[in-house]
Amino acid sequence: MKKVLLLLLFVCFHLQAQRIFQLQVVNIDPADSEQFEMVEKKFAAVLAQEAKDKGQIADWYLMKKTFGGRASDKATYIWVHAYDSLDQMVNAGDWWQTQEKFGVPASVVYGSVERHPVGSFTYKIEKSYDSKRPGKYVIFNWAAPSNLGAAISLADEISSSFKGNMKKAGMASWGMATRVYPQGSSYDPLFFWDSYETYPQTLAHLMNQGVLEVVKPEMFDKLFQLIPAGFSKRMIMEAVTGTN
Repeated sequence: MKKVLLLLLFVCFHLQAQRIFQLQVVNIDPADSEQFEMVEKKFAAVLAQEAKDKGQIADWYLMKKTFGGRASDKATYIWVHAYDSLDQMVNAGDWWQTQEKFGVPASVVYGSVERHPVGSFTYKIEKSYDSKRPGKYVIFNWAAPSNLGAAISLADEISSSFKGNMKKAGMASWGMATRVYPQGSSYDPLFFWDSYETYPQTLAHLMNQGVLEVVKPEMFDKLFQLIPAGFSKRMIMEAVTGTN
């Protein structure tokens, strides 16, 4: 059930276009994945739910990269921290501390697994749709268009054209966000997510099938004029745990 609830984050995004979220990326040795997920479910998820109930955060979720990649790759996880406003984000506090709730210091709880932090990245949601379906898999997409404003307008047009096909294709939600921080030539400014019920549906999306079958070819032509090298990075993520 928790895996289904995680994707409700992306369903909720449409409610507040100005919602802020952070993607916090960490790598874990595959041999430690089971222990890492157990700790997150038993401790972090419980504390996150309390923080949400108190109004400190809007939502919190943990996702993991699924399938594929190099054999030498570590397991990639992403925490998604969602906030209703900038004020809520900067005043959230250290809600993940475990001493008061569980009687064990956070250094002991979270230190049971070696973590390899990658970074933390903040985004503002520009637009989103949902089909009121529970998603399990989400494609994360990053892009560096030659003209950001034109790319946002085109993505708005493309998403409007496939909105009516979402339920039929098994698409749970879609959204677009712009990077708030950090900024610079090394950081792609545009981010999209595509949430689906099943893994085959997710792969179909990557082959421009499913929900994208109704998009006019000329729209794709315009898109790849703006991002001639294609998306900078695309990953399929799967829900692990989170708030409800």
